[in-house]
Amino acid sequence: MRHFGNRRGFVLITTSVCLIAFLALVGLATDIGRLYVSHNELQAFVDEAAFAASFELDGTKAGITRAQSVAAAGPGSGTTVNHWYFGTQTVSGVTVQFAAAPGGPFSANPSLPAGYRFVQVQVTAPVNVYFLPIVPGVPGSQNVTVSAIAGQDRQTSYGNGLEPFSPIQHKAGDPNFGFTAGQQYTLRWPPPGHQGKAGSSCAGDGSFTPPSSSWRGYIDVGQGNGNSGLTNAIVDNDYYLPSPLVVGSVIDEVSGQKSVTGSIDQRFDQDTDLTSTSYSTYHGNGRRLLTIAINDGGSPPKVVGFALFLLDPSPCGNEKNTAPCCAEYVGAAVNGSTHQGAGTAAVYEVQLVQ
Repeated sequence: MRHFGNRRGFVLITTSVCLIAFLALVGLATDIGRLYVSHNELQAFVDEAAFAASFELDGTKAGITRAQSVAAAGPGSGTTVNHWYFGTQTVSGVTVQFAAAPGGPFSANPSLPAGYRFVQVQVTAPVNVYFLPIVPGVPGSQNVTVSAIAGQDRQTSYGNGLEPFSPIQHKAGDPNFGFTAGQQYTLRWPPPGHQGKAGSSCAGDGSFTPPSSSWRGYIDVGQGNGNSGLTNAIVDNDYYLPSPLVVGSVIDEVSGQKSVTGSIDQRFDQDTDLTSTSYSTYHGNGRRLLTIAINDGGSPPKVVGFALFLLDPSPCGNEKNTAPCCAEYVGAAVNGSTHQGAGTAAVYEVQLVQ
């Protein structure tokens, strides 16, 4: 009986030790899981914050300020508070920096923000742990640090989303195609017999005229040659180019008498800012902004680049088809943004790069 009692005592001690070890492992796993979940929550925040902030960069101090605000508050700012730590805490202590390249160097407040296209968002936050401190030297609070970099990545080709117009460059080799930001340029030219007369072009074109009087400025971005297709392309951008345009691509001209005044007016009227007379004061939802391919004026015309334009109030005047349709040259275009890009004239796509 004494031998049996010793065995029961040994089993009890062994079971207790194993139970304590098991509970310790469960506790350690709980702490590690808490750190893992917190890291993922904060990583999701910085990813989305950097992505959202990149849309605000436009090469100006105002753009840097907007990006800082968006990045610090997070993509849900305004109506939704960004929480972490199992939804119990608000993200705070956000560090925001900017760079002209994804690899840096990064600056919190660049003195010359032109060309700063990338945003780095970093957060360091303490997470309380309760079982890890049983390990000697491990404190009861662990810092979790996460970061993300997003920015405006220059695109070498562009397809869906182009408008069915193509202004002719004024100066070959110029980064802005010979255009001046803030000036109005002709999207739709009057028909033959009306070009070259007073009022037949927009202010920025001056005495410039197309190399051919048959050039109206319309191009095929997948909609074909019909008037209804032009209307849908202008208003909805709902056509598909099987082969996206690149620099050097031959442009398919849409010829003939086409009246798009109503379509352009419809696009203009969908904006939330119908009064601003220049991009410098524009604060709308982006419907007045058009991404357009620029051509070299050759025969056939070829793409030399892409740029962003802002529709002028009353873009085509009061005449149906004999007046020019005007838009202000802005510069770089960013897909999905209501601001111009921070780089040189081109099309940019916001992407998470790290």
